[in-house]
Amino acid sequence: MNPSILRSLLVGLAVGMLASCGPESAPEAEGDAAEARLFHVRGVIQELPEVNPNRVIIDHEEIPGYMKAMIMPFRVKDAAELKGLTPGQVVTFDFHVRGSESWIEKVTATGETGEIKKDETADTTKPVAPLLAEGDLLTDYEFFDETGATVKLSDFRGMPVALTFVFSRCPVPEYCPAMMRNFKTVLDTLKADPEAPKAFRLLTISFDSWNDTPEVMKSWASAYGHEVGQPWSLLTSDSCCTINEIGANVGLKFGEVKGSYQHNLRTVVLDPEGRIQRIFTDETWKTEELVAEIKAAAVAVSPGT
Repeated sequence: MNPSILRSLLVGLAVGMLASCGPESAPEAEGDAAEARLFHVRGVIQELPEVNPNRVIIDHEEIPGYMKAMIMPFRVKDAAELKGLTPGQVVTFDFHVRGSESWIEKVTATGETGEIKKDETADTTKPVAPLLAEGDLLTDYEFFDETGATVKLSDFRGMPVALTFVFSRCPVPEYCPAMMRNFKTVLDTLKADPEAPKAFRLLTISFDSWNDTPEVMKSWASAYGHEVGQPWSLLTSDSCCTINEIGANVGLKFGEVKGSYQHNLRTVVLDPEGRIQRIFTDETWKTEELVAEIKAAAVAVSPGT
């Protein structure tokens, strides 16, 4: 079927499945919109991770003009902000966005309680493909790149590959935008490193492909320094199955849970044979870590060879 026709059909199916977290109008924020933004937000605490006392996961209401209702982690600069709070409490808070960072403060319990949804699986990522581990061969999926050309993962056999997942309507600076900034840094670092592999490929894959057409991805990524012809491709698909299956392979979850959008992040390094060398399971990886993994993957060999 013609890709444009199939995409049109998928849009109708996807509207109820995916909620955008991107701006729909001028942000309703205080202060200099170009430098800093402040939003007053309400939500339900889902989790207070013990491993990170400065983080709280909240099912927040829509932030008009900035982000749809989502379940997502927020950072506090002072862990004391979260003292005495428990999952299920309704809270209000100030959400600050400035440049490449964001944080919350004035986290206040309202005395109400709400539903905990954190442990539920996102609708679009029910197990549709096996969860793979490091050392496993990643399935050979087919996509469209930013020029509209058909691309398969196997097209990059013989070189190390790093792939990550985003959607262009995600505005929070530490998440999808950070993945774009980091990939640009990794690209520049590898190109300038005489010890880096001569051939490598970075792949940014959208899991919002019904919105993120090749044209949208190309335009959005240009703000992060992406240029056509560099060893950094932007991939999307007309098939929900493709995105769901590759997501399931690496533990990526995304979709709507009882009216709130939820997603995690995955960045994956493949060796020249297409085997998984490393899976980074969140957004905290450093660019130098990814560079090192790509260089290591370039010389990886199969057992017994």
